[in-house]
Amino acid sequence: MEGHPETLAVGPGESILGALLRAGLPFPFACQTGTCGTCKCLLLYGEIVELPFSERALAPLEREKGIILACRAQLRGRGAIRRID
Repeated sequence: MEGHPETLAVGPGESILGALLRAGLPFPFACQTGTCGTCKCLLLYGEIVELPFSERALAPLEREKGIILACRAQLRGRGAIRRID
């Protein structure tokens, strides 16, 4: 995560949000199912696998801008995100 000095390992099949919470990092979330949009963040670089989510939580225009849902994204390799406040 941008601004966090340490590299965070995201396990196979683990969401970005899951890894952040496991590490004890504060990150906004609510439903963890891709319906609320609370965990929106910007993917700075990297490749993700997106799990199903509601378009009400993340609109196509937001996705075009690189915004993802941390609860519904799994990293493939290295990557970085920026929290959206």
